[in-house]
Formats: sequence, C-alpha cells, structure tokens
Amino acid sequence: MSKNNKKKKYTRYTAMYVCVCIVMALIIRKLVYIQVIKADQYSLRADKNSIRNITQDAPRGDIVDRNGVVLATSKQSFNLTYMETKESKKVFFDTMKVMFKILDENKEKQEDDFPLKVNPYAFDFKAVKDSDKKWMELRFKKDRGLNDVLSKKYYKKEYKKLDKKEDKEKIKKIEDDLLKISPEETFKMLSKQYGLDDKNFSLEEKRRYMVIKDAIKMQSFSGYKPVVIAKNIKRKTAFEFYERLSELPGINVGTEPIRYYPYGELASSVIGYISKINSMNQEKYEEKGYDVSTDYVGTDGIEQVYESRLKGSKGQRTVRVNKYGRIVEELFKKSPYPGQNIKLTIDSNVQNAAEKALDDTMEHLRKNPRPDPSDSSIYTANATRGAAVAVDIKTGEILALASRPGFDPNIFTIPGKLDDEASKKYFNPDLEKFGKQYIGKMGLASGESGIEKKINQMFPLDPYIENNTNIRMDMYDIVPKPFFNYATRSLMPPGSTFKPLTAIAGLEEGVVTPSTTVNDTGVYLKYGNKGEKWHCWKRGGHGVIDVIRALKESCNYYFYTVGDLLYQKYNTPSAVNSASYDAFQKYGKKFGLGVKSGIEIPENQGHVYNLKNSKEINSMSAYYNARNILKEGIEKGRGIKFKAINIVTNDSDSEEVKKIKSEIKTIIKEAVETNPKTKASAIVRYTNELENKLKKLVETYPKDKQKEYKDSDFEKGAQAVINYCIYDANMQIYTPGNMINAAIGQGDHQFTPIQLANYAATIANGGYRNELHLFKQAYDDGENVVEEKKTRVLEDTKLKSSTIEAVQKGMLAVASGEGGTAAKAFRGFPIETSGKTGSSTFSQKQKEIGRTSYGVYVGYAPYDKPEIAVCVVIFDGGHGGYVAPVARAMYEAYFKKRLKEEFPSYTPKYNYPLDKTKNVIQNGEEEQNKSNNEENSSLDKKEKDESKTE
Repeated sequence: MSKNNKKKKYTRYTAMYVCVCIVMALIIRKLVYIQVIKADQYSLRADKNSIRNITQDAPRGDIVDRNGVVLATSKQSFNLTYMETKESKKVFFDTMKVMFKILDENKEKQEDDFPLKVNPYAFDFKAVKDSDKKWMELRFKKDRGLNDVLSKKYYKKEYKKLDKKEDKEKIKKIEDDLLKISPEETFKMLSKQYGLDDKNFSLEEKRRYMVIKDAIKMQSFSGYKPVVIAKNIKRKTAFEFYERLSELPGINVGTEPIRYYPYGELASSVIGYISKINSMNQEKYEEKGYDVSTDYVGTDGIEQVYESRLKGSKGQRTVRVNKYGRIVEELFKKSPYPGQNIKLTIDSNVQNAAEKALDDTMEHLRKNPRPDPSDSSIYTANATRGAAVAVDIKTGEILALASRPGFDPNIFTIPGKLDDEASKKYFNPDLEKFGKQYIGKMGLASGESGIEKKINQMFPLDPYIENNTNIRMDMYDIVPKPFFNYATRSLMPPGSTFKPLTAIAGLEEGVVTPSTTVNDTGVYLKYGNKGEKWHCWKRGGHGVIDVIRALKESCNYYFYTVGDLLYQKYNTPSAVNSASYDAFQKYGKKFGLGVKSGIEIPENQGHVYNLKNSKEINSMSAYYNARNILKEGIEKGRGIKFKAINIVTNDSDSEEVKKIKSEIKTIIKEAVETNPKTKASAIVRYTNELENKLKKLVETYPKDKQKEYKDSDFEKGAQAVINYCIYDANMQIYTPGNMINAAIGQGDHQFTPIQLANYAATIANGGYRNELHLFKQAYDDGENVVEEKKTRVLEDTKLKSSTIEAVQKGMLAVASGEGGTAAKAFRGFPIETSGKTGSSTFSQKQKEIGRTSYGVYVGYAPYDKPEIAVCVVIFDGGHGGYVAPVARAMYEAYFKKRLKEEFPSYTPKYNYPLDKTKNVIQNGEEEQNKSNNEENSSLDKKEKDESKTE
C-alpha cells in the first residue's frame, strides 16, 4: 500500500466523525446521568413544578333570625383566576391584554383591593383612625421590599439583618423615611419592580397589570396558588373564557362560595360583615392557619364573634398542571366542610320596623326642625343618627338592635360595590367639604372668612399628625358613622328617662313614699345661684305633686327634691361621705345602667354618676386647664400673671423632666380631689409643693433660659393653679348640685341605648335583670343543634312591691294617660303601653355648633303583662316625645298577629314590608345554583381534554 493511500484514511471527515462520536457520547452520558443516576431527583423537581395544592373555600354558615329568615348565606359564583408558570409568565402581558378586553366587553369588574390609587395618586387603606392608616402604609411598603431599598442605600445591608436592639435608631430612620415616600414615588418604584414601563402602558393600564403582579408576589410567600382576577362574573362571561382558554395561558374559570346578605342593610349593626384580612391582623390570623393573602374573615358583629363557628373547614385539591397552568390530573381531593349556622334572637320584622321607622322619623325631624315653635332651643335639622333596641323581658333575648345610618355588608363581598366613592364615604370622609356644607345648612356662619373660622373651630386640623395640612378632626361628633354601632357603643346622658330610677332610689331608701307630695313652685332654690340653675321645665311649676304624676309630667322639681334628700341622708358635717353621692350608682347597677349587658358583640360600659368617677373626670379636666394656665402665664379669673411654664410631656423630654412633669400632674390631681373640709391647709401644702416642682423643672432648662425666671414666677404660677384647683375644680366634684343634676338624668351619667332597654325590661318584669343576648343557637349542616343559649338572671333587685307598682303606674301615665309626655305617639294604639321620655343635653354650647339635645324614649308593652321592652335614641332628636313613634312601629311589628286577631278594625300606623335587596350574585338564581356542580365537573373535564392536546 502506498503512502498516499495511508494518508487518505485520516481525512477531515474522519476527524469530524470522531468529534460527533465524542459529542454523542457526552450527550448519552448526560442522559444516563439525568434519567438513570439522578432520575428520582429530577422527577421530584418536575413534579414540584407541575403539582399544585389548590385550597377550596368552605361555605360560611348561614346567619338566620329567630324564625329562620336567612340574613347571611353563601352562594356559588364564577371566579376568574390566573396561575403563573414559566410558560404563562413569558406571555403574561399578551394574555392579560386579551383577558382585560373580554372583561371590559362584558362589563365585569377586576378584583381590586390594591390600596395604591392613581389619578390622583393616593393610598386608600380601609381604616378610620389615622394612626391605623399610617401603620398599614408602613406595612404595605415593607411587604413590597421598599424598606430593603432604603436599608441597602443607607447601610449597605438588608433590612432584616438590622438588629432590633442595636440598630434601633437605624430602623426608626428607615421607617420614618418609608412614610415620606409619596404614593407617586411608591407607584414608580413598584412599576420598575414589576417590569411596567411608560412606553407600552398608560397610567391606568399600568395599575391594572400592577394589581395582578402584586397579588402574584404577595401570594407567592405562601406557595404558588391561583390569583383571583375577577369574582362573581356572569355565566355568559365564564363560558366565553372557557371557549378561549387555549389562547389564555394560566387563565382558569371555577366556582367559589361568595358571602351574600339577602336583605342588604337589615341588621348590619348585628351581623357585621366579612372582609380581606387587614394587614394589622396578619400575624394573628397566620397563627390560626389562615391564608392572609386571600382569605376573608368576620370583621365586625356576629360574623366576627362567631368566626370560628361560621368559617367551616377548607377543602384541598392536589393537582398536576401542564406548562400553561391547566389542570391535567387530580391527585388528591379533600372536600370542604361548611361552617356551623347561627340562629339569632333577632326578629327580622321588628328589626326592619326599627330601622325604617328610625330613618323616617329622622327624615321628618330634619324636614321639620322646629317641632315645638315655643321652644327655640330645639332645632332638629341634624337628626342623622339614631338607635333602637327591643328586648324580650322574660328571657333577655334581643328582638331588634338597630343603628342608623347602617351599611350594606354586600359591599365587602360583591365586586365593584366598594368603589372609590363608597370607600371614601365610609373610611375617609372629606371633613372640610362636609364641614362647609354643615355650617351653611345649619346657618352657623356666613361669608368665606366666617365659614373658615367655624371650620377650624369645629373640624380643626389633627394636631397629632406631623406636618398635617389637610386631615381634620370631628371635634363634636357630628359626622354620621355607618360602622359605629350607636346601639351598643354610643354613650350619653339619659335625660328624664332616668327619673324612674331616681324614684326607685328615693322610695327604696325611704326618703319619700308613694304618697309623699312636693309643692313644685317652678324654681328649686337650694344649691343654685339664686335659683337660676334649678328650674322646672314648666314655668310656674306643677303645684303639689306625687311620684306617679311627677313621672307622668316629668316634673324636674320633684326629682330635684329626691336627689337632695338622698344626699342629705348620708351627708356628714365633719367629712365627705361617698354614700351621699353614690345612691344612684347603687340602684343603677342593679338595673343594668353603667354595666355591660352581656351581649356577644362589643359594647361600651359607661357609668352612673358617683363620687369616684366624678373625681376622675374632673381631675383630668382640671389638669388640662391647669396646664393651659401655666402655658399661658395667666389665671384669668383672678388676674394672676407670671412667666409661662410648659408642663406638657413630650417624647423628646429626658427621663428627669418626664418624672418632674408626672409629679406636677399628681400634685394637681390631689389638689383637685382634696377633702373640701380641709381646704385651708391643703392650699398652703399644695402651693408649696407645686412651687418647688416648677422651680426644679426650670432648672433643667438651658442656663440662658433659666435667667429669664424670677422666684415670684414660680410662686405666682403655683398660686394660680392651686387656687383654681381648690376653689373651682374641687367644687365641681363635691357640690351637692351634682346629685340634683343627676336626679333628672343630666350630668355625669353615661349609658348606651342597650343598657337603657335592659333598664326598662327590669322595671317591666318586676325587678329581675336578665343577661341580654343575640345568640340563640348554633346548628350544623344536618340541622343538629350544637349549642343553645339559656336565660340567665344576673340580678334580683328585691324591690318593694309598692316601689315597682308606683313606678310602673307613673310610666303607664306617660304613654297612655291624658297629658303624658308620650301619649301623642301612642294615641289610638289599642294595647296599653308604659314608658318615659327624655331630653338630654349634649353640651352647654350645643346651640353654637348646630346640635340639640338627644331625644330618648324607653318603654314596654303590654302594661298589664309585659313582653317587650324598648329604647329609642335619636341624636339631635330634641325630645323623647318626638322619637317615641319608633317604639310604636316596633310594637306594631311585634304584636302584628295579636292586633289582627283581637283588634281587627285597627289599622297599623306603620307598615314596613320586609324587602329583599336586589340580587347581586351573578349566577345566584336557584336553578343555576342547582346545576353549577354538574356544569363545573363537565367544564373541568373539557378543560383537561383541551390541555392534553396543547
């Protein structure tokens, strides 16, 4: 063989062949490594990417009234979701563009609880308190990593690596600066984070995409789960999406239970509502196993109190998805288990009558603001808020608990109902705009400068917000608050509705008897300033009057006398005896006044006038006044002038300064509460103590500031404050006039409407105070009773029969007797009722701020065999006689059957049919709900078949 032939065997083709063999060997080696050696590991990784756990919400239990009327339930609705995968992520924007087009063409609402708004840029957090809004803003920015941006910028490290103790100042700086990032700057930072540039999207479009991108990010913290794009979409829209799933990677349609309140606002004050988990409560619910990014929870009322019963148990599906996020196989399924159902004591018909009658009565008072032309002090144009309570006197069951204005709980569950306008109305009202309208309507000021001055007086800028230029305060509680339960949380003096309790205290303590008479001359001369203070409402007086007639005609003079006699019974000349001031508290508590009623939803406690409370209230008020005296450097009443000293405690104060200021506060408090029998020695002691403390405080000032003070400044300052405390503030505590004022329901009494209803019920049933309750029973999906509430007597007042008889007869005369203060409201009503009207002062300057007295009414029916007790309160309602028609409306609803049977010729004055709200569940019709499960299973099958061909 020649040399040339030998050379030809090793051509470039041979080299290429060798290279190919080597490459193939490497590939085969890699394949063997992946598919054989590491097969389990890579199989696990593939499964991890394709297997998803999908939770299925359980239907919340129903809430029904005592007769089974459904007040809250769950209905199935179609939801549109997006599941992110590697493939769907690549075409995210294209998919969303098509999806948005379909939603818009079908007029569907995108799920949007993203609190960052545009046009204009603003944060919209669902909170009432500004401090809560600030906290939520901080949490929002931290969750999205803006704190890390600042931490890396300032300290070159992640925020979480800062030590809470050692880096306290650094953390504070970051948090302070986070709050300085404006909504617009936040939006720009998130746009960059989510890949949303200005070239391809308008501002509104950027935000639509951002809502979804943000939801994906927030939910990724608890695993890869579908993100809800739209809830409660129409059936037609759902099918259109099903037909186009092949061009929408990641998009899916399914059904979920949605909370629905068939009667809208009805009993919203009792039921409450559900909403997404507030950022302030995330840790609390995370510990309980909730998914804080998607779950809804009870936020108020029964929905909140019985959350654990109502929520049920979630179901779960473990599924395999393809690269487009479509389900191709169901590996495991655990069905959801419905929550327990709650039956309430509420009677929907009585509740409906209470709410509608309150609305109508308030509207009438606003349209006719001078109900009594002879009394110019009553002007009811601002009768915008009220409450009504009805109680079964035998069991303590609440039959109605109305608070107005109310709200529709559906706004939190039905997409689109809580729009920007509604959100602003409920959570962030424009107080400046409201104030201008209110001041103009009430005629409180005229001209631009006059209105501006009045706004700054009534709705001042909140001084507790740093650099605040637009957030105002409602100083005099004028703005209606739909989420505030006026029936259980508003505190007010009861006015003349307290007079039956005064009568009870006087009769039980033996200072008067049912036959005791008093000669009412019109002016009660004791303890007043030449009689100017204690007038009976009737000029010239009622003449000789006993307890029954005094209750019927609401005679102030008679009850002034009883209050004085109670004071005198325990008064001692040598020392202060608290029993002289505490008689009303002793009996008030027995009747449920100033104590919590026992209901399941939150309530305020309040208090009956007593010496201890009087000390606390007056000493706190006196401290603020004393603080102002020192700050201004003058005591105007006595003309004492000195160089001003500021004793207001600030965060920047040193511990030494804080201690001195605290000691000054203690001296002032003790001076105000000092025994009036020892005034002379107390003045000298407290003046010397305060003078020394003021001197010590000034010694902490810089040297140049210390030189501005003379010893006489400390002496005069101390004299001014202690003289005010001992002679003015002290007298407010210990004057017998407090008992006189309290006897007619004014002064320091503070009760809720539900307490007043309980008080009326206790009088009606002869002196047994029951625990009030809204919960009747809980039962499961099979209607098996799980728990039932029993009647519980909290107090047997053990009143003398003569006492109860006298008070009940007096209250009968009020509502059913000729000339009774509520007789007009019940004229023609065939069932005898008992009651008491009241008119209680909001403030001594109520007229100058456009307010008038509360209108209060308590009562019960029938008189001879009582069944139901009521309380009605209308803020700025003027008088109990003007609000008593609400009580009649509740009686007509409660006795509806009896009135038809026993009094067939009687025509009810108030007729309020129980109307359902407009159906807002898109596929909520009964026949559709029945077929949903069948349709969904067939649609799931169709979806699986389509995914296999992709």
